[in-house]
Order: sequence, then C-alpha cells, then structure tokens
Amino acid sequence: MNRRRLLLGLTLLVLTPVARAGLADEPSHLLCAGFGTMELLDKPPFYFWSAELRPAWNLYHLRPWLVFGMGEYDTRYAAAGVLADIALGERWRLTPGFGGGYYDSNGLELGHHIEFRSSIELSYRFRSGHRLGVALAHLSNGSIGDRNPGTETLGIVWCLPLR
Repeated sequence: MNRRRLLLGLTLLVLTPVARAGLADEPSHLLCAGFGTMELLDKPPFYFWSAELRPAWNLYHLRPWLVFGMGEYDTRYAAAGVLADIALGERWRLTPGFGGGYYDSNGLELGHHIEFRSSIELSYRFRSGHRLGVALAHLSNGSIGDRNPGTETLGIVWCLPLR
C-alpha cells in the first residue's frame, strides 16, 4: 500500500505543472531502447532491458505502444497499451502510459502471468527527434491472481525516430 501512495504522490508532483502544458503529437514512429532496474522499492534490485515501438498514429492524442522486455532470472514481459505525449516547453516531454501483457520469470513471481503496466517518463527531445529520458513504471496483476506483490521499475530510455 505504501508503494501505491508513493507512486501516486510522485505522479501528482510531476503532473501539477502539466496543467498549463499542451499535448504534443510526435511526427514519426519511435523505436525506444530501455535499461534499468526492477524491484526498486523492496528487495535487492535486478536489471532489465526493453525494446519499445511507439507508432505515430494517434486518436485524441493517445498513441499505441508495444514493448518486449527481458531481465535477469529469465524474466520476460511483452505488452501493449496507450500513451500520451505532453509537451513541457519546446524540448521536454512527459509521457504517461498504461497497458497490459504477458509476464514470466524464474526469479520474481508477481502472482499471475497477466500484468498491467502504468508508467511515466520524462524525456528531452533533441532537434534530430531523438529522445533521452528516465521512466518510472509499476507492474501489477490488478488482484486477478491469488497474490499481487507488484514491482516498480526505474530505467533510462533512448528513442530514435523512424522516418
């Protein structure tokens, strides 16, 4: 419960200045690579990497994303969802997202193979369209399993435009 309060507090802290920001439409598809740590707030952390595709299509400023990630202990996660790009000035972007997918691991049992991901990313958009950012995410099965320990991830994300 404390993790949820912490994530909610961090989200509200970050989103407060966003009230005056505008939604940004990315002109090209993005291919993103991420590297970071899982089990951020609990046990000894372990590392993961991910590859993400963010098509440029949007509906009411919501865009799809597809991700595949792997980590230590044969951890695998494949998911899809929606995100929104929020412009914080000319170069900065805040990107909240939500989705769900399949999770499996020999080292971090999350209570079910179906896991939902809520995330928030702060990135800098270079003139070339490349982005460098930091992302915080929470994985949870939404209590559809007998156990729902959830986990947090913190990572660095590099996005390349596909023109």
